[in-house]
Amino acid sequence: MLSLIGQATFLEAFAGVLDGQSILAHCAGAHSIERYRSWLADSRYKLWLAEISPGNAPVGYMVVSPPDLPLLNLSDRDLELKRIYVFSRFQGQGLGKRLLQKAITEAHIYSAERLLLGVYKHNNAAIGFYTRMGFHKVGTRKFNMGGLECDDYIMELALASESVHLENIL
Repeated sequence: MLSLIGQATFLEAFAGVLDGQSILAHCAGAHSIERYRSWLADSRYKLWLAEISPGNAPVGYMVVSPPDLPLLNLSDRDLELKRIYVFSRFQGQGLGKRLLQKAITEAHIYSAERLLLGVYKHNNAAIGFYTRMGFHKVGTRKFNMGGLECDDYIMELALASESVHLENIL
């Protein structure tokens, strides 16, 4: 189910924005069943699936993991919001905020100091969402998406800050 929702939401997010063959190549590897099985078997990875009622159909998901980002100041007290996707039909209803609240709760349990993420630099909607939630840009990276080199921003949410309160997210 995670592989399917990962592929479908990625395709929906980037179809018409990035090269279709590159999107499909990316999905074949980055969203393979094996990838999600390995993450589920690794206690350092936390995965959430968002379902809609009635019917419990998956409409979004999230992955929090150890950081894999090209920052010089990475720490073992950092976590990465590796993936957070919600089908566009269900955006604007608070589901992304609720998923992010789960990620922040997990980060607090882990005693993380920062929650980091990478986001395509032309994905203005996602960047706006993250900015509204308190993230700010701290770097850039090159991201290979199915053979296509993309430019990403790296953003962080400092969790030790007194300004991060779960009630402000919701």
